[in-house]
Amino acid sequence: MQLSARLLVLAILLVALLLSSYAEGHDDDDDRPSPPCSPADRASLLRFKAAIAVDTTGILATWAGDDCCGAWEGVFCDATTGRVVALQLEAPPPPPQQQPRYMEGTLSSSLGGLEFMEAMVIRDMGRIGGAIPESLSRLTRLKQLYLEGNMLAGGIPGSLNKLSSLQYLSLAGNRLEGQLPPELGAASGLEQINVARNRLAGAVPPSYKNMSRLAYLDLSNNLFSGVIPVFLGQFKNLALLDLSNNSFSGEIPASLCALRSLTDLSLSHNKLGGQIPSQMGSLQSLNSLAVDDNMLVGSIPSSLLDLHKLWYLNLSRNGLSGSLPTGTRNGLPSLESMDLSHNHLTGGIDEFLTSLSVLVRAKLSNKNISAGTSQIVLPQRVEHLDLSNNRITGVLPDFAGGGLKWLDISNNAIGGQIPSSVSELSDLERLDISMNRIRGAIPESMARMARLQWLDLSSNALVGRIPDNFTRLASVRHASFRGNKLCGQIPQARPFNLLPAAAYSQNLCLCGKPLPRCRKIG
Repeated sequence: MQLSARLLVLAILLVALLLSSYAEGHDDDDDRPSPPCSPADRASLLRFKAAIAVDTTGILATWAGDDCCGAWEGVFCDATTGRVVALQLEAPPPPPQQQPRYMEGTLSSSLGGLEFMEAMVIRDMGRIGGAIPESLSRLTRLKQLYLEGNMLAGGIPGSLNKLSSLQYLSLAGNRLEGQLPPELGAASGLEQINVARNRLAGAVPPSYKNMSRLAYLDLSNNLFSGVIPVFLGQFKNLALLDLSNNSFSGEIPASLCALRSLTDLSLSHNKLGGQIPSQMGSLQSLNSLAVDDNMLVGSIPSSLLDLHKLWYLNLSRNGLSGSLPTGTRNGLPSLESMDLSHNHLTGGIDEFLTSLSVLVRAKLSNKNISAGTSQIVLPQRVEHLDLSNNRITGVLPDFAGGGLKWLDISNNAIGGQIPSSVSELSDLERLDISMNRIRGAIPESMARMARLQWLDLSSNALVGRIPDNFTRLASVRHASFRGNKLCGQIPQARPFNLLPAAAYSQNLCLCGKPLPRCRKIG
Protein backbone atom coordinates (compact mmCIF):
# COMPACT_ATOMS: atom_id res chain seq x y z
CA MET A 1 0.00 0.00 0.00
CA GLN A 2 1.21 3.53 -0.84
CA LEU A 3 1.15 4.70 2.72
CA SER A 4 3.61 2.23 4.22
CA ALA A 5 5.85 1.64 1.20
CA ARG A 6 8.61 3.98 2.38
CA LEU A 7 8.58 2.64 5.95
CA LEU A 8 8.52 -0.94 4.66
CA VAL A 9 11.65 -0.28 2.63
CA LEU A 10 13.32 1.19 5.71
CA ALA A 11 12.34 -1.86 7.76
CA ILE A 12 13.80 -4.22 5.14
CA LEU A 13 17.01 -2.19 5.02
CA LEU A 14 17.22 -2.33 8.81
CA VAL A 15 16.99 -6.12 8.78
CA ALA A 16 19.61 -6.34 6.05
CA LEU A 17 21.93 -4.04 8.02
CA LEU A 18 21.57 -6.02 11.22
CA LEU A 19 22.10 -9.34 9.44
CA SER A 20 25.12 -8.00 7.61
CA SER A 21 26.72 -7.32 10.97
CA TYR A 22 26.68 -11.05 11.64
CA ALA A 23 28.33 -11.70 8.28
CA GLU A 24 30.98 -9.04 8.86
CA GLY A 25 31.74 -10.43 12.27
CA HIS A 26 32.28 -13.80 10.65
CA ASP A 27 34.38 -12.43 7.78
CA ASP A 28 36.69 -10.49 10.13
CA ASP A 29 38.05 -13.79 11.36
CA ASP A 30 38.86 -15.30 7.94
CA ASP A 31 42.56 -15.20 8.76
CA ARG A 32 42.15 -17.61 11.65
CA PRO A 33 40.41 -20.97 11.88
CA SER A 34 36.76 -20.63 12.75
CA PRO A 35 35.29 -22.99 15.32
CA PRO A 36 33.37 -25.94 13.98
CA CYS A 37 29.64 -25.65 13.56
CA SER A 38 27.74 -26.83 16.62
CA PRO A 39 26.56 -30.41 15.97
CA ALA A 40 23.27 -29.64 17.72
CA ASP A 41 22.63 -26.60 15.53
CA ARG A 42 23.63 -28.48 12.40
CA ALA A 43 21.17 -31.23 13.26
CA SER A 44 18.38 -28.68 13.81
CA LEU A 45 19.05 -27.09 10.44
CA LEU A 46 19.08 -30.44 8.66
CA ARG A 47 15.70 -31.31 10.17
CA PHE A 48 14.40 -27.97 8.87
CA LYS A 49 15.79 -28.87 5.43
CA ALA A 50 14.10 -32.27 5.57
CA ALA A 51 10.71 -30.60 6.09
CA ILE A 52 11.14 -28.67 2.81
CA ALA A 53 9.93 -30.89 -0.02
CA VAL A 54 10.79 -28.55 -2.90
CA ASP A 55 13.38 -25.78 -3.10
CA THR A 56 13.67 -23.89 -6.38
CA THR A 57 15.77 -21.12 -4.79
CA GLY A 58 18.87 -23.32 -4.68
CA ILE A 59 19.67 -22.16 -1.16
CA LEU A 60 19.32 -25.53 0.56
CA ALA A 61 21.51 -27.18 -2.07
CA THR A 62 24.45 -25.49 -0.33
CA TRP A 63 23.53 -27.16 2.96
CA ALA A 64 25.93 -30.06 2.61
CA GLY A 65 29.00 -31.10 4.53
CA ASP A 66 29.82 -30.42 8.16
CA ASP A 67 30.68 -26.71 7.99
CA CYS A 68 27.24 -25.11 8.42
CA CYS A 69 28.92 -21.88 9.54
CA GLY A 70 31.21 -21.34 6.59
CA ALA A 71 29.49 -22.80 3.55
CA TRP A 72 25.73 -22.94 4.12
CA GLU A 73 23.93 -20.07 2.43
CA GLY A 74 21.82 -17.95 4.77
CA VAL A 75 23.39 -19.32 7.97
CA PHE A 76 25.42 -16.99 10.20
CA CYS A 77 27.40 -18.12 13.23
CA ASP A 78 29.17 -16.58 16.16
CA ALA A 79 32.85 -16.40 15.18
CA THR A 80 33.93 -17.44 18.66
CA THR A 81 31.54 -20.23 19.60
CA GLY A 82 30.36 -21.61 16.26
CA ARG A 83 26.73 -21.38 17.37
CA VAL A 84 24.14 -20.29 14.80
CA VAL A 85 22.99 -16.74 15.60
CA ALA A 86 21.12 -15.80 12.43
CA LEU A 87 19.17 -17.50 9.65
CA GLN A 88 18.36 -15.45 6.56
CA LEU A 89 16.41 -17.29 3.85
CA GLU A 90 14.92 -14.99 1.20
CA ALA A 91 13.72 -16.00 -2.23
CA PRO A 92 15.83 -14.24 -4.88
CA PRO A 93 13.98 -12.21 -7.51
CA PRO A 94 13.03 -14.37 -10.50
CA PRO A 95 14.76 -13.91 -13.86
CA PRO A 96 12.73 -12.00 -16.46
CA GLN A 97 9.55 -13.77 -17.57
CA GLN A 98 10.09 -16.68 -15.19
CA GLN A 99 8.08 -17.94 -12.24
CA PRO A 100 9.06 -16.81 -8.72
CA ARG A 101 11.40 -19.11 -6.87
CA TYR A 102 10.10 -20.73 -3.71
CA MET A 103 10.38 -23.32 -0.99
CA GLU A 104 7.51 -25.72 -0.41
CA GLY A 105 7.05 -27.48 2.90
CA THR A 106 6.59 -26.63 6.57
CA LEU A 107 8.57 -25.01 9.36
CA SER A 108 10.15 -27.76 11.40
CA SER A 109 9.82 -27.56 15.18
CA SER A 110 13.58 -28.20 15.21
CA LEU A 111 14.10 -24.46 14.67
CA GLY A 112 13.30 -24.08 18.36
CA GLY A 113 16.55 -25.90 19.10
CA LEU A 114 18.70 -23.07 17.77
CA GLU A 115 18.97 -21.64 21.25
CA PHE A 116 21.55 -18.95 20.37
CA MET A 117 19.51 -17.57 17.48
CA GLU A 118 19.15 -13.78 17.47
CA ALA A 119 17.60 -13.22 14.02
CA MET A 120 15.37 -15.50 11.96
CA VAL A 121 14.26 -14.34 8.51
CA ILE A 122 12.29 -16.70 6.23
CA ARG A 123 10.78 -14.35 3.69
CA ASP A 124 8.87 -14.61 0.41
CA MET A 125 9.19 -18.36 0.05
CA GLY A 126 5.59 -18.49 -1.10
CA ARG A 127 4.75 -22.13 -0.35
CA ILE A 128 5.95 -22.77 3.18
CA GLY A 129 2.76 -23.64 5.02
CA GLY A 130 1.57 -25.24 8.21
CA ALA A 131 1.53 -23.68 11.64
CA ILE A 132 4.08 -21.46 13.35
CA PRO A 133 5.92 -23.91 15.62
CA GLU A 134 5.29 -23.42 19.33
CA SER A 135 8.93 -24.41 19.82
CA LEU A 136 10.04 -20.96 18.66
CA SER A 137 9.11 -19.74 22.15
CA ARG A 138 12.34 -21.36 23.37
CA LEU A 139 14.48 -18.87 21.43
CA THR A 140 14.93 -16.48 24.33
CA ARG A 141 17.80 -14.63 22.60
CA LEU A 142 15.73 -13.92 19.48
CA LYS A 143 15.51 -10.22 18.60
CA GLN A 144 14.11 -10.45 15.08
CA LEU A 145 11.47 -12.85 13.75
CA TYR A 146 10.44 -12.31 10.12
CA LEU A 147 8.24 -15.04 8.62
CA GLU A 148 6.79 -12.95 5.78
CA GLY A 149 5.36 -13.88 2.40
CA ASN A 150 4.69 -17.56 2.99
CA MET A 151 1.54 -19.69 3.40
CA LEU A 152 1.62 -20.12 7.17
CA ALA A 153 -1.79 -20.97 8.59
CA GLY A 154 -3.47 -21.34 11.96
CA GLY A 155 -3.17 -18.82 14.76
CA ILE A 156 -0.35 -16.71 16.14
CA PRO A 157 1.05 -18.64 19.12
CA GLY A 158 0.52 -16.82 22.40
CA SER A 159 3.72 -18.47 23.60
CA LEU A 160 5.73 -15.96 21.55
CA ASN A 161 5.36 -13.72 24.61
CA LYS A 162 8.17 -15.78 26.15
CA LEU A 163 10.63 -14.25 23.68
CA SER A 164 11.86 -11.69 26.18
CA SER A 165 14.45 -10.24 23.78
CA LEU A 166 12.13 -9.91 20.78
CA GLN A 167 12.10 -6.45 19.19
CA TYR A 168 10.92 -7.01 15.59
CA LEU A 169 8.04 -9.33 14.67
CA SER A 170 6.64 -9.66 11.16
CA LEU A 171 4.22 -12.39 10.09
CA ALA A 172 2.85 -10.44 7.12
CA GLY A 173 1.59 -12.01 3.93
CA ASN A 174 0.47 -15.41 5.21
CA ARG A 175 -2.87 -17.14 5.87
CA LEU A 176 -3.01 -16.74 9.62
CA GLU A 177 -6.43 -16.76 11.25
CA GLY A 178 -7.99 -16.15 14.63
CA GLN A 179 -7.39 -13.22 16.94
CA LEU A 180 -4.29 -11.44 18.10
CA PRO A 181 -3.11 -13.40 21.15
CA PRO A 182 -3.64 -11.32 24.32
CA GLU A 183 -0.54 -12.97 25.81
CA LEU A 184 1.64 -11.11 23.31
CA GLY A 185 0.94 -7.94 25.26
CA ALA A 186 3.53 -9.15 27.77
CA ALA A 187 6.25 -8.74 25.11
CA SER A 188 6.81 -5.15 26.17
CA GLY A 189 10.14 -4.90 24.32
CA LEU A 190 8.53 -5.13 20.87
CA GLU A 191 9.33 -2.21 18.60
CA GLN A 192 7.71 -3.55 15.42
CA ILE A 193 4.59 -5.67 14.79
CA ASN A 194 3.57 -6.42 11.23
CA VAL A 195 0.75 -8.92 10.67
CA ALA A 196 -0.59 -7.33 7.47
CA ARG A 197 -2.21 -9.37 4.69
CA ASN A 198 -3.57 -12.26 6.73
CA ARG A 199 -7.05 -13.37 7.82
CA LEU A 200 -6.89 -12.22 11.43
CA ALA A 201 -10.06 -10.95 13.10
CA GLY A 202 -11.46 -9.54 16.32
CA ALA A 203 -10.41 -6.50 18.32
CA VAL A 204 -6.98 -5.32 19.39
CA PRO A 205 -6.49 -6.84 22.88
CA PRO A 206 -6.38 -4.33 25.79
CA SER A 207 -3.18 -6.00 27.00
CA TYR A 208 -1.34 -4.43 24.06
CA LYS A 209 -1.32 -1.12 25.94
CA ASN A 210 1.90 -2.37 27.58
CA MET A 211 3.83 -2.23 24.29
CA SER A 212 5.11 1.24 24.97
CA ARG A 213 8.19 0.85 22.76
CA LEU A 214 6.26 0.21 19.54
CA ALA A 215 7.49 2.29 16.61
CA TYR A 216 5.82 0.33 13.78
CA LEU A 217 2.35 -1.24 13.92
CA ASP A 218 0.83 -2.67 10.73
CA LEU A 219 -2.47 -4.56 11.04
CA SER A 220 -3.63 -3.77 7.51
CA ASN A 221 -5.53 -6.07 5.14
CA ASN A 222 -7.15 -8.31 7.71
CA LEU A 223 -10.62 -8.70 9.24
CA PHE A 224 -10.08 -6.74 12.45
CA SER A 225 -13.09 -4.96 13.96
CA GLY A 226 -14.07 -2.92 16.99
CA VAL A 227 -12.89 0.58 17.82
CA ILE A 228 -9.39 1.91 17.37
CA PRO A 229 -7.86 1.64 20.85
CA VAL A 230 -7.39 4.95 22.63
CA PHE A 231 -4.21 3.62 24.24
CA LEU A 232 -2.38 3.78 20.89
CA GLY A 233 -1.97 7.47 21.63
CA GLN A 234 0.38 6.52 24.48
CA PHE A 235 2.98 4.97 22.16
CA LYS A 236 5.27 8.00 21.95
CA ASN A 237 7.75 6.24 19.64
CA LEU A 238 5.14 5.20 17.07
CA ALA A 239 6.26 6.26 13.58
CA LEU A 240 3.96 4.09 11.42
CA LEU A 241 0.36 3.08 12.15
CA ASP A 242 -1.45 1.21 9.39
CA LEU A 243 -4.93 -0.13 10.21
CA SER A 244 -6.23 0.06 6.65
CA ASN A 245 -8.48 -2.49 4.91
CA ASN A 246 -10.23 -3.82 8.00
CA SER A 247 -13.61 -3.25 9.66
CA PHE A 248 -12.68 -0.84 12.43
CA SER A 249 -15.62 1.34 13.48
CA GLY A 250 -16.33 4.25 15.79
CA GLU A 251 -14.46 7.54 15.58
CA ILE A 252 -10.81 8.39 15.05
CA PRO A 253 -9.47 8.75 18.61
CA ALA A 254 -8.20 12.24 19.35
CA SER A 255 -5.45 10.53 21.36
CA LEU A 256 -3.68 9.67 18.07
CA CYS A 257 -2.96 13.38 17.70
CA ALA A 258 -0.47 13.08 20.57
CA LEU A 259 1.83 10.85 18.51
CA ARG A 260 4.48 13.46 17.75
CA SER A 261 6.83 10.89 16.13
CA LEU A 262 4.17 9.60 13.71
CA THR A 263 5.21 9.85 10.06
CA ASP A 264 2.70 7.52 8.36
CA LEU A 265 -0.96 7.07 9.32
CA SER A 266 -3.40 4.97 7.29
CA LEU A 267 -6.94 4.25 8.42
CA SER A 268 -8.29 3.70 4.89
CA HIS A 269 -11.06 1.27 3.96
CA ASN A 270 -12.72 0.85 7.32
CA LYS A 271 -16.09 1.84 8.81
CA LEU A 272 -14.98 4.89 10.72
CA GLY A 273 -17.45 7.71 11.33
CA GLY A 274 -17.50 11.09 13.01
CA GLN A 275 -15.18 13.92 12.12
CA ILE A 276 -11.46 14.20 11.47
CA PRO A 277 -10.02 15.44 14.78
CA SER A 278 -9.15 19.12 14.58
CA GLN A 279 -5.97 18.43 16.56
CA MET A 280 -4.55 16.47 13.61
CA GLY A 281 -2.44 19.51 12.75
CA SER A 282 -0.28 18.81 15.80
CA LEU A 283 1.26 15.79 14.03
CA GLN A 284 4.14 17.84 12.70
CA SER A 285 6.21 14.79 11.69
CA LEU A 286 3.44 13.38 9.48
CA ASN A 287 4.48 12.54 5.91
CA SER A 288 1.47 10.49 4.83
CA LEU A 289 -2.19 10.61 5.92
CA ALA A 290 -4.85 8.32 4.40
CA VAL A 291 -8.38 8.01 5.79
CA ASP A 292 -10.14 7.33 2.48
CA ASP A 293 -13.16 5.06 2.04
CA ASN A 294 -14.77 5.51 5.43
CA MET A 295 -17.90 7.30 6.63
CA LEU A 296 -16.31 10.49 7.91
CA VAL A 297 -18.39 13.69 7.95
CA GLY A 298 -17.89 17.35 8.68
CA SER A 299 -15.35 19.72 7.21
CA ILE A 300 -11.66 19.25 6.53
CA PRO A 301 -9.77 20.73 9.51
CA SER A 302 -7.77 23.77 8.53
CA SER A 303 -5.03 22.50 10.84
CA LEU A 304 -4.07 19.95 8.17
CA LEU A 305 -2.58 22.85 6.21
CA ASP A 306 -0.03 23.24 9.01
CA LEU A 307 1.56 19.86 8.26
CA HIS A 308 4.73 21.09 6.60
CA LYS A 309 6.18 17.59 6.02
CA LEU A 310 3.01 16.08 4.55
CA TRP A 311 3.59 14.72 1.03
CA TYR A 312 0.57 12.37 0.66
CA LEU A 313 -3.02 13.21 1.66
CA ASN A 314 -6.02 11.02 0.83
CA LEU A 315 -9.43 11.92 2.28
CA SER A 316 -11.47 10.56 -0.62
CA ARG A 317 -14.71 8.53 -0.54
CA ASN A 318 -16.18 9.88 2.65
CA GLY A 319 -19.04 12.26 3.46
CA LEU A 320 -16.91 15.35 4.02
CA SER A 321 -18.59 18.68 3.38
CA GLY A 322 -17.89 22.39 3.60
CA SER A 323 -15.45 24.43 1.56
CA LEU A 324 -12.19 23.23 0.16
CA PRO A 325 -9.40 24.13 2.58
CA THR A 326 -7.54 27.24 1.51
CA GLY A 327 -5.65 28.41 4.58
CA THR A 328 -2.34 30.14 4.15
CA ARG A 329 -0.38 30.10 0.94
CA ASN A 330 2.36 27.44 0.84
CA GLY A 331 0.86 25.75 3.91
CA LEU A 332 1.76 22.34 2.46
CA PRO A 333 5.24 22.87 1.03
CA SER A 334 6.05 19.14 0.81
CA LEU A 335 2.80 18.07 -0.85
CA GLU A 336 3.11 15.59 -3.74
CA SER A 337 -0.32 13.94 -3.88
CA MET A 338 -3.78 15.04 -2.69
CA ASP A 339 -7.03 13.14 -3.21
CA LEU A 340 -10.24 14.76 -1.93
CA SER A 341 -12.52 13.07 -4.45
CA HIS A 342 -15.97 11.55 -3.85
CA ASN A 343 -17.09 13.84 -1.05
CA HIS A 344 -19.54 16.77 -0.80
CA LEU A 345 -16.99 19.58 -0.82
CA THR A 346 -17.81 23.06 -2.09
CA GLY A 347 -15.84 26.23 -2.75
CA GLY A 348 -14.03 27.69 -5.72
CA ILE A 349 -11.44 25.74 -7.66
CA ASP A 350 -9.54 28.95 -8.44
CA GLU A 351 -9.24 29.94 -4.77
CA PHE A 352 -8.12 26.47 -3.78
CA LEU A 353 -5.42 26.19 -6.47
CA THR A 354 -4.21 29.68 -5.62
CA SER A 355 -3.84 28.64 -1.98
CA LEU A 356 -1.48 25.85 -3.08
CA SER A 357 0.48 28.00 -5.46
CA VAL A 358 3.09 30.64 -5.58
CA LEU A 359 1.40 33.83 -6.80
CA VAL A 360 3.15 35.40 -9.77
CA ARG A 361 2.26 38.67 -11.44
CA ALA A 362 1.32 38.09 -15.04
CA LYS A 363 3.73 39.28 -17.66
CA LEU A 364 2.09 41.81 -19.95
CA SER A 365 3.90 40.17 -22.88
CA ASN A 366 1.68 37.11 -22.43
CA LYS A 367 -1.14 37.82 -24.88
CA ASN A 368 -3.45 35.38 -23.10
CA ILE A 369 -3.38 37.27 -19.80
CA SER A 370 -5.00 40.64 -19.25
CA ALA A 371 -3.08 43.42 -17.56
CA GLY A 372 -3.45 43.43 -13.80
CA THR A 373 -4.29 39.73 -13.53
CA SER A 374 -2.21 37.03 -11.91
CA GLN A 375 -0.98 33.58 -12.77
CA ILE A 376 -0.42 30.68 -10.42
CA VAL A 377 2.57 28.39 -10.27
CA LEU A 378 1.76 25.13 -8.54
CA PRO A 379 4.68 23.77 -6.50
CA GLN A 380 6.93 21.50 -8.54
CA ARG A 381 6.49 18.74 -5.97
CA VAL A 382 2.71 18.48 -6.49
CA GLU A 383 2.16 15.72 -9.05
CA HIS A 384 -1.29 14.27 -8.27
CA LEU A 385 -4.45 16.28 -7.55
CA ASP A 386 -7.90 14.64 -7.55
CA LEU A 387 -10.93 16.77 -6.65
CA SER A 388 -13.47 14.81 -8.67
CA ASN A 389 -17.04 14.01 -7.65
CA ASN A 390 -17.68 16.94 -5.35
CA ARG A 391 -19.71 20.15 -5.59
CA ILE A 392 -16.88 22.52 -6.44
CA THR A 393 -17.57 25.72 -8.36
CA GLY A 394 -15.45 28.59 -9.66
CA VAL A 395 -13.31 28.73 -12.78
CA LEU A 396 -9.92 27.37 -13.72
CA PRO A 397 -7.21 29.97 -13.08
CA ASP A 398 -4.39 30.95 -15.41
CA PHE A 399 -1.38 28.72 -14.97
CA ALA A 400 2.26 29.68 -15.21
CA GLY A 401 3.77 26.26 -14.58
CA GLY A 402 4.03 23.45 -12.08
CA GLY A 403 4.90 19.76 -11.91
CA LEU A 404 1.37 18.33 -12.06
CA LYS A 405 1.08 14.94 -13.77
CA TRP A 406 -2.52 14.14 -12.80
CA LEU A 407 -5.37 16.66 -12.55
CA ASP A 408 -8.91 15.33 -12.13
CA ILE A 409 -11.70 17.84 -11.40
CA SER A 410 -14.49 15.87 -13.08
CA ASN A 411 -18.11 15.75 -11.93
CA ASN A 412 -18.30 19.14 -10.25
CA ALA A 413 -19.96 22.47 -11.07
CA ILE A 414 -16.91 24.30 -12.40
CA GLY A 415 -17.62 26.92 -15.06
CA GLY A 416 -15.67 29.37 -17.18
CA GLN A 417 -13.37 28.37 -20.01
CA ILE A 418 -10.30 26.19 -20.38
CA PRO A 419 -7.47 28.72 -20.05
CA SER A 420 -4.99 28.55 -22.87
CA SER A 421 -2.30 28.67 -20.19
CA VAL A 422 -3.22 25.10 -19.18
CA SER A 423 -0.50 24.14 -21.65
CA GLU A 424 2.00 25.52 -19.11
CA LEU A 425 1.34 22.31 -17.15
CA SER A 426 3.83 20.64 -19.46
CA ASP A 427 4.28 17.51 -17.32
CA LEU A 428 0.57 16.68 -17.30
CA GLU A 429 -0.20 13.08 -18.25
CA ARG A 430 -3.87 12.94 -17.23
CA LEU A 431 -6.40 15.75 -17.52
CA ASP A 432 -10.05 15.08 -16.69
CA ILE A 433 -12.45 18.04 -16.58
CA SER A 434 -15.53 16.08 -17.66
CA MET A 435 -19.05 16.60 -16.27
CA ASN A 436 -18.73 20.28 -15.43
CA ARG A 437 -20.11 23.52 -16.88
CA ILE A 438 -17.07 24.57 -18.87
CA ARG A 439 -17.84 26.50 -22.05
CA GLY A 440 -15.97 28.16 -24.90
CA ALA A 441 -13.48 26.72 -27.37
CA ILE A 442 -10.80 24.10 -26.82
CA PRO A 443 -7.49 26.01 -26.79
CA GLU A 444 -5.10 25.17 -29.62
CA SER A 445 -2.24 25.63 -27.15
CA MET A 446 -3.12 22.27 -25.59
CA ALA A 447 -1.36 20.63 -28.53
CA ARG A 448 1.90 21.54 -26.77
CA MET A 449 1.12 19.14 -23.91
CA ALA A 450 3.35 16.43 -25.33
CA ARG A 451 3.17 14.09 -22.32
CA LEU A 452 -0.63 13.96 -22.19
CA GLN A 453 -1.92 10.36 -22.19
CA TRP A 454 -5.50 10.76 -20.88
CA LEU A 455 -7.78 13.61 -21.94
CA ASP A 456 -11.45 13.78 -20.97
CA LEU A 457 -13.42 16.93 -21.86
CA SER A 458 -16.80 15.23 -22.06
CA SER A 459 -20.17 16.48 -20.75
CA ASN A 460 -19.50 20.20 -20.77
CA ALA A 461 -20.61 23.05 -23.06
CA LEU A 462 -17.56 23.34 -25.30
CA VAL A 463 -18.09 24.86 -28.75
CA GLY A 464 -16.15 25.16 -32.00
CA ARG A 465 -13.98 22.38 -33.34
CA ILE A 466 -11.36 20.03 -32.00
CA PRO A 467 -8.13 21.83 -32.94
CA ASP A 468 -6.44 20.35 -36.00
CA ASN A 469 -3.04 20.61 -34.33
CA PHE A 470 -4.12 17.97 -31.81
CA THR A 471 -2.48 15.56 -34.24
CA ARG A 472 0.71 16.52 -32.35
CA LEU A 473 -0.59 14.80 -29.19
CA ALA A 474 1.11 11.54 -30.07
CA SER A 475 1.17 10.19 -26.49
CA VAL A 476 -2.61 10.26 -25.98
CA ARG A 477 -4.09 6.81 -25.35
CA HIS A 478 -7.57 7.81 -24.20
CA ALA A 479 -9.68 10.83 -25.11
CA SER A 480 -13.36 11.75 -24.89
CA PHE A 481 -15.19 14.79 -26.29
CA ARG A 482 -18.75 13.45 -26.01
CA GLY A 483 -21.64 15.54 -24.72
CA ASN A 484 -20.53 19.01 -25.90
CA LYS A 485 -21.47 21.35 -28.76
CA LEU A 486 -18.51 20.67 -30.99
CA CYS A 487 -18.54 20.75 -34.79
CA GLY A 488 -16.14 20.11 -37.66
CA GLN A 489 -13.70 17.42 -38.65
CA ILE A 490 -12.10 15.17 -36.06
CA PRO A 491 -8.26 15.31 -36.32
CA GLN A 492 -7.46 12.54 -38.78
CA ALA A 493 -4.46 11.04 -37.03
CA ARG A 494 -3.76 8.52 -34.31
CA PRO A 495 -5.29 8.12 -31.82
CA PHE A 496 -8.21 10.47 -32.58
CA ASN A 497 -9.35 8.74 -35.80
CA LEU A 498 -9.15 5.34 -34.05
CA LEU A 499 -11.14 6.12 -30.90
CA PRO A 500 -14.61 4.57 -30.56
CA ALA A 501 -17.44 6.63 -31.99
CA ALA A 502 -18.84 7.04 -28.46
CA ALA A 503 -15.92 9.35 -27.68
CA TYR A 504 -17.50 11.95 -30.02
CA SER A 505 -21.22 11.28 -29.58
CA GLN A 506 -23.81 13.87 -28.48
CA ASN A 507 -22.17 16.82 -30.21
CA LEU A 508 -23.52 19.17 -32.90
CA CYS A 509 -21.80 18.16 -36.10
CA LEU A 510 -18.50 16.34 -35.66
CA CYS A 511 -17.44 14.30 -38.67
CA GLY A 512 -14.58 12.21 -40.02
CA LYS A 513 -13.30 8.87 -38.78
CA PRO A 514 -14.55 7.20 -36.65
CA LEU A 515 -17.76 9.09 -37.51
CA PRO A 516 -19.15 9.46 -41.04
CA ARG A 517 -17.03 11.50 -43.44
CA CYS A 518 -17.50 15.23 -43.60
CA ARG A 519 -19.73 16.60 -46.34
CA LYS A 520 -18.17 18.82 -48.95
CA ILE A 521 -19.71 22.27 -49.25
CA GLY A 522 -20.41 23.52 -52.79
